[in-house]
Amino acid sequence: MVVKKQCPFCQGSGVKLVQVSSFLGLIRRELPATCDNCGGSGQVVEMPTCKVCEGQGLVGNERELCRVCNGTGRADNFAFIPRAQLLSGLMFERRCDDCGAMSFEIVSPLEERRLVKSWEREEELRQVEIVEQVKVRCVACGNSYYIPIDKEWHQELTGEEIGLLESLGVNLSFMYQRG
Repeated sequence: MVVKKQCPFCQGSGVKLVQVSSFLGLIRRELPATCDNCGGSGQVVEMPTCKVCEGQGLVGNERELCRVCNGTGRADNFAFIPRAQLLSGLMFERRCDDCGAMSFEIVSPLEERRLVKSWEREEELRQVEIVEQVKVRCVACGNSYYIPIDKEWHQELTGEEIGLLESLGVNLSFMYQRG
């Protein structure tokens, strides 16, 4: 799910060349500097792209915010909650559209729903899937909505994936909560 790849900016070296000019700009030369993209490690962590919105962050005929990825086009904290832990009362981080708060709670058990995919092209007009979903609520303002569950995202995480996610600053505190 989460993959470590070679940095495309420095080709895995961790170093890029930057042009430096002399005081009056008469002499130019290239000096090695730490790559900003990977922080000098030569590797970057790639988050999976949302399949529902195809990485666009928007779905449907009226281009509504994709609730699977919360409009980011990529996996967010919710995507890393293992399916077995998607239970009522579980707290997780996700930005609220209304108030900007970061604390959400699952308020319903898993249930099935029809999901209509993008209507941009006529042949996709009738493309409907049956998906599982949970209802979530912002703790701060009470805003609630359903999040479709992507079966590929909600898997148990390996030790390596946990390390990669924590290095990115992804909050995995849900893994340590007791039900």
